[in-house]
Amino acid sequence: MQEKPNILLILTDQQRWDLLGCYGASQCRTPHIDNLASRGVRFNNAFPLIIPCAPGRAALFTGRYGHITGVETNGGQLDQSLPNFATELPRAGYNLGYAGKWHVDHQKNPSDWGFRCKRDFPKYGYPASNINMPGIKSGAQKDSQIARNYLDYLNEKNLEPPELLKAFYAQGNPGQRNRELHGLHAGTIEHNFEAMVASETVELMQAYAQEEDPFFIWTNFWGPHSPCIVPEPYYSMYDPKSIPEDPSFCDTLENRPYVQTLVSRYWGIDPNNWDEWAEITARYWGYMTMIDDLVGRMLSELETLGLAENTLVVFSTDHGDNMGAHKLFEKGPFFDEESFRLPLIAAHPECRQPGRENDEFVYLQDLFPSFLEVAGLQPDIVPDTQSILSLLKGEDEPTGRDSVYCQFNGQIQEHKSRMVRTRTHKFVFNQSDIGELYDLENDPHELHNLYGIETHKALQESLMQYMQDHMERVKDPMLGEFRRVRYIY
Repeated sequence: MQEKPNILLILTDQQRWDLLGCYGASQCRTPHIDNLASRGVRFNNAFPLIIPCAPGRAALFTGRYGHITGVETNGGQLDQSLPNFATELPRAGYNLGYAGKWHVDHQKNPSDWGFRCKRDFPKYGYPASNINMPGIKSGAQKDSQIARNYLDYLNEKNLEPPELLKAFYAQGNPGQRNRELHGLHAGTIEHNFEAMVASETVELMQAYAQEEDPFFIWTNFWGPHSPCIVPEPYYSMYDPKSIPEDPSFCDTLENRPYVQTLVSRYWGIDPNNWDEWAEITARYWGYMTMIDDLVGRMLSELETLGLAENTLVVFSTDHGDNMGAHKLFEKGPFFDEESFRLPLIAAHPECRQPGRENDEFVYLQDLFPSFLEVAGLQPDIVPDTQSILSLLKGEDEPTGRDSVYCQFNGQIQEHKSRMVRTRTHKFVFNQSDIGELYDLENDPHELHNLYGIETHKALQESLMQYMQDHMERVKDPMLGEFRRVRYIY
């Protein structure tokens, strides 16, 4: 057996932490991911440094906040000089493998960084289009290489492009009427582009199983990010009528930043009709179960190849999805737990206490220095992240964090804002709108904004000092703006 463990990092896109069975979901079925948690550690307080997709992934690639990476919103340009997975792990003898969504750097693709990659999907790289899923309106341009990559996969498997059989389109916003929010496509799971991601991951495992050096394989699914376009049995797996109304769906958003009301209207979903939200949620759940089956397929191959006993497997996502919570969809200018709290599961071959839970505050991006330590490298000490390798092994070791600090700069609309979250409270600084303050113990669904209420003034000041300390620690360029308005905010 090789001395250093292999690393398999499985990352989904926009997956709510509380909809996995191992995190307490009672209806949505994720048995393979749940089994992974039973073999390792489940983190209950994992957060991203920054969202949305590209900023979070660039931060994971480097272990740095968005104002350091240069990717502060979707479409940013990565600072090519920063140490990252691709520059560091090969120094320790690791082979690099990559499959699926990229969305890290608009300048260089995975293969340009040295990853063994069957197909590059530049930028967001969503594969579906009318050329390979007849009937679909959203997705890549018909003649794009991104779309043709998926068509090539179908041809390799001797599969016909799966027709879109039915779909749900938002009616309230003309700008969104050509974007499927969910849909049913013909064929089986093998026709879905997520099966392509799993298939390419398996091929990488098989190739690297023949080599002596350890591997780092980064597997990236596009889902369960909308549009939730899946085949049967996943499309009809969950009855929308069985999905209970989200506890925060009653929120009127009247005492929150007005931009959230605008974003609530953006998707064209009836904000007061839970039945409409439940239709989308049911397909979202089906998408998650489909991905879970593909995760099971990859983990089974690790076993078959005799690699499971020497492979660190980590499952997580870049951010969550409100999916109707507070009448909001996907992610955006809001720091609700549904969007910012992450599932993070790690099964290390040396795990001391399989099946344990860890309540320490951790960041998704802590995986960067952790994986370097796994490889036997000494990661640079930076204020953004720290190695949590001992925690990945199931050990009891405090991170020393009493709060987390998260960034957001824009999605749908530019809206620079910052969050500090302690064990009991959350404060959000919105550069051009009302602040937010929530008591997470007494108001876990964040329905009552306590910002500006005289009886909570001391608490508000305390959390604002937490925020200023974090801003100073990481040299956030919003520090000056925050200092100027802090005492009049």
